[in-house]
Amino acid sequence: MFESLDLTVLYFCLWGWMRSVVYKREVDIRDDLLASILDAAARIKKRELQLRRTTRNLRTRLAKWTEVDDGILEY
Repeated sequence: MFESLDLTVLYFCLWGWMRSVVYKREVDIRDDLLASILDAAARIKKRELQLRRTTRNLRTRLAKWTEVDDGILEY
């Protein structure tokens, strides 16, 4: 049935979120369902790009912080 049963929590959450987006409005026609699925996938792609940019910026800031302060975090 499945090639891999490696369903992580992330995949489970992603499909749950996608399902909630797809069925946010009632879908009776196949074309509307397909459009909703494609819209949800596009939203995921957009968020993925935003997350990558944010992660890259965070890494850069942390690298600069460790160079300047020798990695010492004071509270």
